[in-house]
Amino acid sequence: MRKHALHVMTTGKQPLSEVANILRHCPTQAIDVLHIREKALGAKEITEWFASLQPLFRESAVYINDRLDAALAVQAPGVQLAYNSLSVSDSRRILPAAARIGCSVHSVKEALTAAREGADYVLFGHIFESNSKPGLPPRGVKALTEVVNACNLPVIAIGGIEPDNVEEVLSTGCAGIAVLSSVLLHTEPASQIRRFREAIDRTHHIPRSGFH
Repeated sequence: MRKHALHVMTTGKQPLSEVANILRHCPTQAIDVLHIREKALGAKEITEWFASLQPLFRESAVYINDRLDAALAVQAPGVQLAYNSLSVSDSRRILPAAARIGCSVHSVKEALTAAREGADYVLFGHIFESNSKPGLPPRGVKALTEVVNACNLPVIAIGGIEPDNVEEVLSTGCAGIAVLSSVLLHTEPASQIRRFREAIDRTHHIPRSGFH
């Protein structure tokens, strides 16, 4: 079993046909979770994304971000809630018991609330400067460490993470990393996935709470 998880999120900047074509040529077994994160699309389109991409991830999970209606329709194994999504507790009442719920958080307080409401893990960021959050100062590794130490849930770090800073991120005790454009908008996405996986797997750091 892997110690640390690699989550890859769709960018919201590419059509389904492009994303599917990229992922067909990638080592998807190196990814633990693919997130369909397409804020501009409706539920019907999200279900089409899931139907197209899920067969490419036979050894991995495909989660849906925010849209619980789409997640229910396709029986997705997990969802990722944003700050403006339904609460974790409301989502738990709607979703099947086996569905995993992740919650995006930006502080220790939000992480503790997510844990209290029954989240399975939290996503914290952004750690470094990120193209997806232009102009917003990064929260940094120190803040990530504080969340990891305060929260008894697995913490997945996101934001500006590249293969060469994976070790610094994992030194906090977090459970893994999530990436967007640094994979799917990379000129060599398959090689980039391999680089991330190798950087994650060679670390000697142990997650405080593992993502399983």
